[in-house]
Amino acid sequence: MIEIKDVSKKYKNGTHALYNINLNIDAKEFVYIVGSTGSGKSTLIKILNGEEIPTSGDAIVNGVNVGKLKFNKVPLYRRNIGVVFQDYRLLPRKTVFENVAYALEVVDTPNDVLRKRVREVLKLVDIADKSNAFPEELSGGQQQRVAIARAIANRPKILIADEPTGNLDPRKSDEIISLLEKINREEETTILIVTHDTEIVRHHPKRMIMIESGHIVADLAKGAHK
Repeated sequence: MIEIKDVSKKYKNGTHALYNINLNIDAKEFVYIVGSTGSGKSTLIKILNGEEIPTSGDAIVNGVNVGKLKFNKVPLYRRNIGVVFQDYRLLPRKTVFENVAYALEVVDTPNDVLRKRVREVLKLVDIADKSNAFPEELSGGQQQRVAIARAIANRPKILIADEPTGNLDPRKSDEIISLLEKINREEETTILIVTHDTEIVRHHPKRMIMIESGHIVADLAKGAHK
């Protein structure tokens, strides 16, 4: 599913973000990528999402060598990857239903299929009763659920959650991780969670990859980091 071979990334300003990273993640895995600010974890995610090109090495995702993609092929590639951000990035003038539907509209999903799928994912993330509400009428936890629904609407093979609990209190954080576990099980989506929140890692143990100063310093199986 994800194979990273000798990937390094050096930015034009001279910052070396990653050094010879090697990593394999199987389909349907649930993995935490843990590290402090500036550790290189965000750069790794940007490479997987096609936002950054490795300086050297290969990042192969679902059989695609991402760094070798032509610029005009990146949007098509990204249809297989859902991304959830810390700040939700919902469209303020669209309802919950419309926010999720938008992800399907941009890929020309037929209307009957679109409506069925939107209802399905809103039920999955337990926010179907808010389908006509606007983002400003929702709590932070509810907004994050909408963002997750939008990210999985197109049935991506991989879901990357970038600090998904960063703006939430501990109880809401726990609910969001439980929801991502449910998506991992029911949609069989490969989940990558980028976080520095060691509490959620402790309460929901999974494989954990730790990055420091551009190096993978630990790759621990579920339960090995309690």
